[in-house]
Amino acid sequence: MALIAAAAAFGALFLLAIFGVPLAAAMGIGGVAGMLVAGIPVRGSAIAVMGVLGNFAWLALPLFIILGGVLSDIGVSRGVVWFGEVIGRRVRGGTSQVLIVTSLFMGGMTGSTLAEAGLLTTMFREEMERIGYAKGYLAGLISCAGLIGALIPPSNVLLILGLAGEISILRLWIAGIVPGVMIAIGLMIASAMLQRKYEAAGMPSGAAQSASASRMPLRRGSFAAALPGLAIPVFILGGMRLGVFSPVEAGAAGIVFALLLGVTLFRENTSVGVLATSFSKNLLNSMSYLLLVAGAAIFGVLIVRLNLANAVEHFFVANEFSVLEFMIVNFVLFFIMGFFIEAVPIMLIFFPLMLPAARSIGIDPIHFGVTFSMIILLANLTPPVGVQTLFVCRLMNTSVFEWWRHGKYFFFVVLLVTFAVMLVPSISLTLPEIMMR
Repeated sequence: MALIAAAAAFGALFLLAIFGVPLAAAMGIGGVAGMLVAGIPVRGSAIAVMGVLGNFAWLALPLFIILGGVLSDIGVSRGVVWFGEVIGRRVRGGTSQVLIVTSLFMGGMTGSTLAEAGLLTTMFREEMERIGYAKGYLAGLISCAGLIGALIPPSNVLLILGLAGEISILRLWIAGIVPGVMIAIGLMIASAMLQRKYEAAGMPSGAAQSASASRMPLRRGSFAAALPGLAIPVFILGGMRLGVFSPVEAGAAGIVFALLLGVTLFRENTSVGVLATSFSKNLLNSMSYLLLVAGAAIFGVLIVRLNLANAVEHFFVANEFSVLEFMIVNFVLFFIMGFFIEAVPIMLIFFPLMLPAARSIGIDPIHFGVTFSMIILLANLTPPVGVQTLFVCRLMNTSVFEWWRHGKYFFFVVLLVTFAVMLVPSISLTLPEIMMR
């Protein structure tokens, strides 16, 4: 009966998701369907939703979403863009390098892949199209560079994983830094190799050289203007490491810090109207995440009552899966699953389901969390769901075919880094071990 109930629940979830039912509703309906088949009282789902949403720790999620929105709206990103230009324009393929370096530094401000991809598109589209870059190239680069924001703290993706799996959010954030930097370096290498092919495309003789990013005029700015944006992750991580903040308090303190920046250094962009619009918009965005959390809580009742986590753990342990075999199974399973379901529902339902098995096999929970997030993020680039890719292609007014034709090189960079992190635990674990001593 347990197997039939689980099949009914997961089958309902996948079918509803494929047919476009909102994922929060799909998870809730799937969980209720499984409960009805298993004869589990449905009233437990309401208690579970109240229990999860009543958990103070989940308040961190809307706070960090609001923080990222406020920092963007008051103009903190401008100084970071200037700093990215100072570094990026000195490297071959300068315009692309500026974009990548900017993405790396802005990751700590947005914490969201879609928010970062949207900002990068707005800031760089016009200039790079003028130089001669194909839209598919831009879509590929921006969609992959936007993933850096999900790994550089304060990352909303790793925050959700930490809350769902009840593991250290601070360690997860620190563990994501090196993989995020590796993706940035890989994208920079690929961009440098592709520079001649794209910067000269469609431009008159000599124009490509004059428009090269190594010679483009630097936007106005200074290191002092860049410092607030660069200081945000340090402020949050430092406060949590020293025990001053919990994750929720860090989000609230970050918002206070952003407001102080707005009324002091960024007064020209800050007004009551701007702040009110920013708070209301991002609060509504955060509610969509909390609805997903509520749907996952209903589904979680079924997982707990059917003891599915223990069943999954027993399967991998009894069949003596090695660490490598377990990781490969996870990659194949969740990469394919990401074709059809967005990242957040997969993290909320399947990360807690697989974490006990990973622990039993001998995989560090922090390493598994970073690896799991990277697999799901990679799947977010692939159609038919491919939220990141479809979002950027829509902004760029180009097709997924063009994205693959010109941007596949960047996809392979993210794929290689994902495998490196998956197979070499020290990549994600060394920095937390050093910083948390």
